[in-house]
Amino acid sequence: MKAIGDCAFYSCSDLTGLLTIPNSVTNIGEAAFEGCSGFKGSLTIPNSVTNIGETAFWYCSGYNGSLTIGSSVTNIGEGAFEWCQGFKGSLIIPNSVTNIGEAAFFECSGFNGSLTIPNSVTSIGNQAFDGCLGFNGSLTIGSSVTSIGNQAFEGCLGFTGSLTIGNSVTNIG
Repeated sequence: MKAIGDCAFYSCSDLTGLLTIPNSVTNIGEAAFEGCSGFKGSLTIPNSVTNIGETAFWYCSGYNGSLTIGSSVTNIGEGAFEWCQGFKGSLIIPNSVTNIGEAAFFECSGFNGSLTIPNSVTSIGNQAFDGCLGFNGSLTIGSSVTSIGNQAFEGCLGFTGSLTIGNSVTNIG
């Protein structure tokens, strides 16, 4: 299997256990798991995946572990993890990502570590991390980011560490 199609598991409810995505998958389609509930544990996006489609995991609930994004992902689509609740730990965006879409992590609560946006990212969309509660470490924005969208970090409460913004930023919304 190379792709999980658009709306493949849309609104599946009462799921239990882990979601395991095979290492052969390169694309997670739009709304592939949108509205799914009941997942437990951590979510790992394998290194084979290059694209996470718009609203791919929108409003998924039940997670109580970490979110690991594979090292080949270049695009995190608009609303990809919007309203996902329960992820724990730090959120580390891999060095392969160049774009973080609008509202990609909007209202994701539960992360309780640092947020690191690598040097590979050039654009952070509007409301990308708006309402993310629980981060309690540092916020580091890589040196290649040129644009930070409107309300990108609005309502992000809890950061207690340092704030580092790369020197390439020319626009903060």
